[in-house]
Amino acid sequence: MRRGAPSGRGRWAAAPARRLGQATVETAVAFTILVLILVSTVQIGLVMHARQVVFGAVQDGARVAAADGGTLGEGVERTRALLRAGLGQEAAAVTVTGRADGDTVIVEASGILRLNIPWVTDVELPLRARVVTQKESFHGGD
Repeated sequence: MRRGAPSGRGRWAAAPARRLGQATVETAVAFTILVLILVSTVQIGLVMHARQVVFGAVQDGARVAAADGGTLGEGVERTRALLRAGLGQEAAAVTVTGRADGDTVIVEASGILRLNIPWVTDVELPLRARVVTQKESFHGGD
């Protein structure tokens, strides 16, 4: 028998088992990294969605309040309704305020968004939006 040739015993026989163990560890590490990337991507998408919902709700609320015949209360309520529709239970953490100064209407929303990252708690991001717009008025010509 040739020296160093695999005989089914000793260190040559253990090599396939070591490769299998190494492949298992590599798969576990790669899978963990893949899951982290996937969770991060989904979370970034949720944050961007929440920010767009808040801005869109404030923008539409200001439009309703500034419309000819519209009131500030209607604009604020419209903003709250859109936040509830777009954010669900997370809308409870967003405060909506509005005020009218002369010819302008200002509607603001601010709050927090809790991140949904597994095994990580108490991570919050601020949500803020402010829209200032002119009140509509119709001036009929003679």
